[in-house]
Amino acid sequence: MGRSDVKQWFARVRTRGAASWLAVVSACAATALIAACATTDNASHAAKTPLAVVPPVVDCSKLAAVDLTDIGGAGSSIASANVVASKMHNGATVNYCVVKGTLAPGNRFEIALPVSSWTQRFAELGCGGLCGNINDPTSQDSFSFSYTCPLVQEGGFVTAATDMGHTGDRAKDGGDWTTDAQRRADFAYRGQHVTTLAAKKLIKAYYGQAQKYAYFVGCSDGGREGLMAAQRYPTDYNGIVVGAPAAHFNIQNSLFHGWSVMSQSSTGDLSGVATLYADKVKVLHKAVVAACGGQSGVADGLVVDPRTCHFDPASIACPKGAANTSQCLTPAEVATARKLYGGPKDAATGEAMLAGSPQYGSEINWIGVEVPNSNSTAAPVPVASPGVFSFLIVSGAYKLIFPDSEAAVRDLGRFGYTDASFYAKSLSATHPLFDATSPDLSAFNKAGGKLILWHGWADQHISPKFTIQYYEALQSTMGASAVNDFARLYLVPGVDHCGTPASEGFNQIDLISQITAWVEQGTAPNAVMTYTDPTNSALKASRPVYPYPAVPQYTGTGDWHDGANWKQGAALYTEPTQQWAGASFYQPYAPIMEGVAAP
Repeated sequence: MGRSDVKQWFARVRTRGAASWLAVVSACAATALIAACATTDNASHAAKTPLAVVPPVVDCSKLAAVDLTDIGGAGSSIASANVVASKMHNGATVNYCVVKGTLAPGNRFEIALPVSSWTQRFAELGCGGLCGNINDPTSQDSFSFSYTCPLVQEGGFVTAATDMGHTGDRAKDGGDWTTDAQRRADFAYRGQHVTTLAAKKLIKAYYGQAQKYAYFVGCSDGGREGLMAAQRYPTDYNGIVVGAPAAHFNIQNSLFHGWSVMSQSSTGDLSGVATLYADKVKVLHKAVVAACGGQSGVADGLVVDPRTCHFDPASIACPKGAANTSQCLTPAEVATARKLYGGPKDAATGEAMLAGSPQYGSEINWIGVEVPNSNSTAAPVPVASPGVFSFLIVSGAYKLIFPDSEAAVRDLGRFGYTDASFYAKSLSATHPLFDATSPDLSAFNKAGGKLILWHGWADQHISPKFTIQYYEALQSTMGASAVNDFARLYLVPGVDHCGTPASEGFNQIDLISQITAWVEQGTAPNAVMTYTDPTNSALKASRPVYPYPAVPQYTGTGDWHDGANWKQGAALYTEPTQQWAGASFYQPYAPIMEGVAAP
């Protein structure tokens, strides 16, 4: 498969509406988890002491002359600076001065500065997958977690976005960006940082003063980018919101997605066809929900904590000789489902190779990612096919992950799925470059930074167990009390990758008001209300989520669709986190750099 195939896939993803394929994969993870910030207690806090609106001191067109070579180096330039009107989700129109340019060698950016409504806040917006595109900073869809948030809908933020230094087009990028040291560095860590520096310079030029608060918001790879900033550039942002982070980039785009492909293969290698299809994962999902749903006290079809679910796919195996297998699983399908849930194991020790796999309750979201879009009654689908996203993303990322010395394993059929030494031999060289898993955030904490992490339990792309692993590594490294002073983790039942409208759970959650209230008012978040998506559910409902490891629990009285009738429940899972082969990647490490150093 050529790079043009990858590019065409991402183009199809964009036209399909986004985030259901986003992951370490999608082209636009920033559209996810949007919600009603005006309805939370902390939102009213920020509203009580609003920051003054600051008007521009120069015309928008003057920003085209701002020199950015001190940030991006020679060749950095601004292409245009024009006023653009953008409509928010509530119908309001906000006028922005949109500055477009490039920070050398190829970090394209767009920065949107409100013309008449800036409240001294700035937000850098993360990108998803392997990036290569610019999320429109004037569109509220690009500002995650902000559906009815007045701070956003009234145009209070300057927003910025970047393609992270490449387009995926060899002609435009001057060759294969995955093997170019500077473009690799721009994607790994530099792109968002220099764009933020450029935005801050333009803020001063346009308004005559600096921002009072700076934030980062991102999901999937955007989540990795947020954690990378906290680790490498701890003073860039006052607050960071991280969703479903692909912080373990090397593991995610090799062993995790690679195992999804190999688990499916009828032959156990890349010559095989898929064994599990869309119609059968629906059967599987129905059985899982019947066995493990209702943990919160109501029959809502959601698995609150999949770690307490002990469902065995063999329980819905087809009787021997069954003529109709449409509502049961064949032996091959049972074996595949078990492999997907269980993940790969080291052949010698039986140790898990991954921190986690797709979780119970996420099956309906596997379609198109772990399994083909088609049904088992249709023509067989080769596992080495762009129609299986897990194959596509690994094929697009392997040159980033494996240095030339490991070129022999640039084939997902040759990864060390059952060999724990694969981490040290093949994944460790670029781990300090692309990964953002260092649990030492002491500099970020010392600078007064605040961090909110969240993850949907039904994520089909990135296992929430990796985010739990990172949060627990933070606690182990820095101490639970210290972490509680600046970080929170929320896990949302039934929500898919980055919280798309396809989620069965309550995918609308306001974290913008939570992070601004924490940073600006000192009000630490606790219960956060989540909502059903009005575009995907005829039923309007709400439910709180609580900082990990607490879970929501129905009080037993009143309408369970009303979040007011819920309370904080004790953790359902109390066992120690499992040992796994890559745990050393979640220990403090010194990051490495490529190309030119960022300012």
